[in-house]
Amino acid sequence: MTPDRATQQLRKVPFFQFLDFAITGLDETHAVATMPFAERLVGNPIMEYYHGGIIASFMEAVAAICVSHGPDLQPPKPINLTVDYLRPAVKGPLMTEATVSRKGKRMASVRTTCWQDDTSRPVAEGVYHFLMV
Repeated sequence: MTPDRATQQLRKVPFFQFLDFAITGLDETHAVATMPFAERLVGNPIMEYYHGGIIASFMEAVAAICVSHGPDLQPPKPINLTVDYLRPAVKGPLMTEATVSRKGKRMASVRTTCWQDDTSRPVAEGVYHFLMV
């Protein structure tokens, strides 16, 4: 599946529409996405920092796509997640990269990294476990 096709399928999910992100790279075990800044995503209006839940949700969505992209885009069910917030995400676009660590018939584990300008300075990292349905 191409990144453009995956992005088109994402538009069918209301919460993914709210996040307004696009897939920029996709293969069998890896996905990259970008999300433009929007005022509705702010958690700290004085400093204009992203809300932590938005960051975690963005990483979870990209991780889910990483393990389940296909013609019907059936997202897996999240079992567990761990997010480490490393620094504030300031006004500007966010990028997330997800890589499958292990994928079996019933469960998949995905590692994610979220950054802004510099991939060596991530704003958050996460590990997501999914039940494959």
